[in-house]
Amino acid sequence: MDILSKTPERLKELMFDKEINAPALAKAIGVKSNTITRYLQGFCLPTFQTFVKLTDYFHCSADFLLGLDDNPQYESNFLTPPPFSQAFKTALKVCNFSQYSLQKQTGISWANFHYWLNDIRLPYVDSLVKIARTMDISVDYLLGRVQ
Repeated sequence: MDILSKTPERLKELMFDKEINAPALAKAIGVKSNTITRYLQGFCLPTFQTFVKLTDYFHCSADFLLGLDDNPQYESNFLTPPPFSQAFKTALKVCNFSQYSLQKQTGISWANFHYWLNDIRLPYVDSLVKIARTMDISVDYLLGRVQ
């Protein structure tokens, strides 16, 4: 599944349901209007921070917004995500994955894991999907939004 094609569809659906346009959504989450337009047109995926803001704003699951799950889970009480490094370390431990095995299975560079685990950088959304799929967990779990 190509998340670059599913995410714009889901974002449009969420905006329609909430009766909000791109400029109003942009203002609500603190980004430029053309940024939302680029997401809607499928030119790019949201940054980590913007992605989390979108899921919080719409009170939906990350997996729904990405098109990985058809249930938006609006009724769920999502947790405020901890720093990504903390959530990632927890997921590695609970799922019994070593950094080495995850790196080998995902093809994501060792340097990226180092940056993410040491709060130097945040992952791109496509990397979140790749990691979650490999670990057989939801993106929400990887982000620390659910336990």
